[in-house]
Amino acid sequence: MADYEAFTVAKENIEDERSLISKGVIGTATAIEKQPILDRYIPAHPVDRYTFKKWDTNDWARHNENKYFQSERDRDAATTTREEAKQLMQATQTRTNQTQAEVTERLGERLQNVNLWKFELEKTIRDLTAEIELMVGEKRRIEYAIQATEGPLHIARDCLANRQRRIDYDLVQDLAEKELLKEIELISQIQDTLAKLLQQAKDELEACREAKHRLEMDWSDKYSAQHLDSRSVQLKNTRGNIQRKAGTALYNLHESVPGDWQTFSDNNIRLAEQEREASIRLRGIIGSTLSNTSQDMREQADRVSQATSDRVAETEEACKRLETNLKKTVDEIAAVENTIRQLKDAIWEKDAPNKVAQTRLTNRHQRPNIELCRDEPAHRLIEEVTEIEDSIRKLEQKLEISEGNHRDLKATRLALEKEITVKKNSIAIDRDRCLRIRGCFPSGNHLCGYRNNTFGIDQ
Repeated sequence: MADYEAFTVAKENIEDERSLISKGVIGTATAIEKQPILDRYIPAHPVDRYTFKKWDTNDWARHNENKYFQSERDRDAATTTREEAKQLMQATQTRTNQTQAEVTERLGERLQNVNLWKFELEKTIRDLTAEIELMVGEKRRIEYAIQATEGPLHIARDCLANRQRRIDYDLVQDLAEKELLKEIELISQIQDTLAKLLQQAKDELEACREAKHRLEMDWSDKYSAQHLDSRSVQLKNTRGNIQRKAGTALYNLHESVPGDWQTFSDNNIRLAEQEREASIRLRGIIGSTLSNTSQDMREQADRVSQATSDRVAETEEACKRLETNLKKTVDEIAAVENTIRQLKDAIWEKDAPNKVAQTRLTNRHQRPNIELCRDEPAHRLIEEVTEIEDSIRKLEQKLEISEGNHRDLKATRLALEKEITVKKNSIAIDRDRCLRIRGCFPSGNHLCGYRNNTFGIDQ
């Protein structure tokens, strides 16, 4: 212990040789000029050039002691540095391992978060994809329903065109025609409503597909991030494609923060759910609208058919009454013709008695002188002729009236026959054309947009 303290004191009193060499020493014989260690020391006076000496024994001893203590100090410094280096290596190794483990744990947690959001995105994408498929089906229903309205519109217009072929007084704007006009107006309104609904369905489909695209892009980014983070988690110090890449320990200007990262996916999912709910509501509106429009068209079609059937029944009843009147008229014509024949016969039958009476009067007017007397036979003969002529005149008047009635009955018969023809034409148009065409009116399912080859529902 005492030796060590003496060594330490001596070490502090000895000047470092490296400092000594840098400034030189003073010789004992004479003063020498300080020169660089690699050069020489030249005496100050030329006479002392051969008598000076560079070092004395003290300098030599000091030089040796300096070497001893210098080596000892260098060894101590090296020992201290080795101990510090050993501690530093252990500390850095521990800290590096801890940091790497912490980073690996954080990467694992981040990977779990990415997987969680990726799962949520996948679920939302599946739900939205299913909703898009349902909305595509509803859009097709609307398109088929619009196409289905063309048939009823054509039927209504065809019925109106056929009913324009009615003639004479049957060309009236009856209840059937009014219902047909209402049907055409109703179908036009339904077509406008369905066209607007179809545009809404297209807009909603576009919005859903846009939301799905955002979700898919987000899912794709998270899939890439999951792959990269998985590779990063699997990297070890002894395995994996690890390389030194300078300049990577910097933040990217385009990096997002965790709050924005989570908000981005949450907003995408929220917007997608909103679009899906809007699509569900729109599908409900589409279903109820198609059901209501189909029901309205079917009810109006039933009203048109009922009005047309009633009109056919009324026309058939009128036609039957006209045929009954025609039969009675024909019978009456035959009776009048018989009466006319009888009247003519009666007038002809009065000709002979009239001739007899007139001949008698003529003969009696030829009685001579006093015999030309206005006796009772003369009075009766004159009364007879007058009576016969009056009867003939009455019979001729009645014959003239009967002939007039005969002409009127014949005109009535022609009018009845014409009217029956008109009625039969109207019946043929309403019953054989309009009602037969309306038998092809689409069913309710077809008007709702369902088709056999698409939805598997019978029309």
